[in-house]
Order: sequence, then C-alpha cells, then structure tokens
Amino acid sequence: MRRLFDRAKDRKLAAERARALLPKIDAWHRWFYQDRDPKSEGLVAIIHPWESGRDNSIDWDDAFERVPTEGVEPYTRRDTLHADPAHRPTKAQYDRYLWLVQHFRGLGWDNARLHDASPFQIVDPGFNAILIRAATDLADLAEALGETAIAKANRARAQKGLAAMERLWSDAHGQYLCLDRVAGTLVDSASVCGILPAFAAIPKDRAAAVAATVERLAGTAFYVVPSHDPGDPRFDAKRYWRGPVWLVVNYMIADGLAAAGHGQVAQRITQSSLDLIRESGFAEYYDPLTGESLGGGRFTWTAAMVIEFLRDAQVGGA
Repeated sequence: MRRLFDRAKDRKLAAERARALLPKIDAWHRWFYQDRDPKSEGLVAIIHPWESGRDNSIDWDDAFERVPTEGVEPYTRRDTLHADPAHRPTKAQYDRYLWLVQHFRGLGWDNARLHDASPFQIVDPGFNAILIRAATDLADLAEALGETAIAKANRARAQKGLAAMERLWSDAHGQYLCLDRVAGTLVDSASVCGILPAFAAIPKDRAAAVAATVERLAGTAFYVVPSHDPGDPRFDAKRYWRGPVWLVVNYMIADGLAAAGHGQVAQRITQSSLDLIRESGFAEYYDPLTGESLGGGRFTWTAAMVIEFLRDAQVGGA
C-alpha cells in the first residue's frame, strides 16, 4: 500500500511540474511563429545556419553568397582544435557565420527586427518538422493535463505548419526542399533536412516517398542516412553536414518512419546506426561510405541516441 501511495504521489508531482512548464514552452513556440513567420504562412525561417544545427549544409551555399565577410572581427576557432580542419566548415563559411552574429549584435538582438534584417532567411523543412512535432507533443500533454487553451493553440500551429510544408515538396527529389525566403525559390539541394520531416505527422504518401528515398540512398551509401545525397557533385563524405551520417538525425527519421508504418526502413536506419557504433565508436559523425569516425571521438549525444535505439528495439521486440 505504501508503494502505491508513493507512486501516486510521484505522478501528482510530475503532473504539477509539467503543468508549470506548459505556458513557458507555449510562449517559446509562440515566439517562433511571431518573429520568424512574419506573414503568418505557417512555417518559420532560420536566420543563421547555427540555428538549424547543420552549420555548413550545401543548402546554404547560394544564400551565403549574400552574406558579406568584410569587417569581421578577429576570432579563434575551437572546433578545429579537436577535429581535422578538412572535416569542418571552411574559413569562408566561418567568416559569414561571424558576420551574421556581429550584424545581429549591432541591432541589439532585437528579435522584432532580426528576421527582415538578415540576408539569410531559410525555411528549413527539418527545423520546421521538429517544431511541428514539438507543438503536437505539447498539445497532447496539455490536453492530458486539462490545459485546453494551450492544447488548442499548439494543435493549430502544427496543423497549419503541416499544410504549409506542402509548398516545400519536390516530386523530382522525393523529399522536401528548403525555401530561400529572400529569393522566393526552393533550394535545389537534396539534403537530410528534406527527409527529417518524417519526424512529424506528414501525409502518408509523403512518408512513403521519403521512405523510398532512404532506400535509394542506401544503394549509394554503405551507411544511412547521409546528410546529403551522394549523387550530388557537391557531396563531401567527410565534411561535417555536406555528407556524413549523424545519429541524432537518424533517430528522428527512424522514429517518424516507424510511426508512419515504414518499420523495415526504420529498422534499416537503426541497424546502420548501431553498426557504425560497433565499428567506429561514439563519434560525432561518420563517413557514410566507409564508416570512418569523424569530428569528436566521444560524443555524448551519439551515446544518448544509441540508448534510444536500443530501448526502442527492446520495446519493439517485447
């Protein structure tokens, strides 16, 4: 009886803590759509590559031509102290990263101005899919806790975002593409960001096409999912987000495809990820052609993803 009482007490405490966090997370989501979707189109833009986590993606190359390098203050890079510089973003890219930071600092980090003032405005389908998934999960939690207003607001954001994602779909690539909001055009760059939307509840036909794209990529890369299509001449198997496999992205893609009914493809991604761990350790990222470990050699987020892969495998096999 004492144990049952303690469990009930723990559940009540967890619910109270979650309820206290709900309005804060809701405010975070509201900020994104308010300041990064000024025309209320349903999708947010990133204004710096670092926001996506995919610092030197090929997706940014054309838009980066608009970002100056003049006047960049001297800086020392720390990433090349623990990794081969040939596997990291170039100095020209870093100059542009720092120019944007200085530019935003000069505007006092005023979020009401930063979007329109940035020469780099990219609607990243992967970034938006994660935000849509977050809004959906928050809505589910809010409903369970009786916070109906928060649930309704986030459900609406997710639904609007999913509908707007259709503008980013490319039949030719079998995946989503980035939108350069300044140029007003889709970016002809088949990166993993266009596969990552599987993490959200995209339409069944889109999920099936994305699963087929992963299968196709598995025919050109020994390990999936490469961060860029190896068939693109700009592909670089070892340079950060221009080709290497990242397990944190693999997990989200596998999770989404499994939920959409493409368990075999999801399992293929999971198995490929675990094979990389066995052969090359807990690296930051991996060469999709050889499995070579790249970047940092002992990365905790890679280890965290392996725990998730193994836990899901146990649940699936139960």
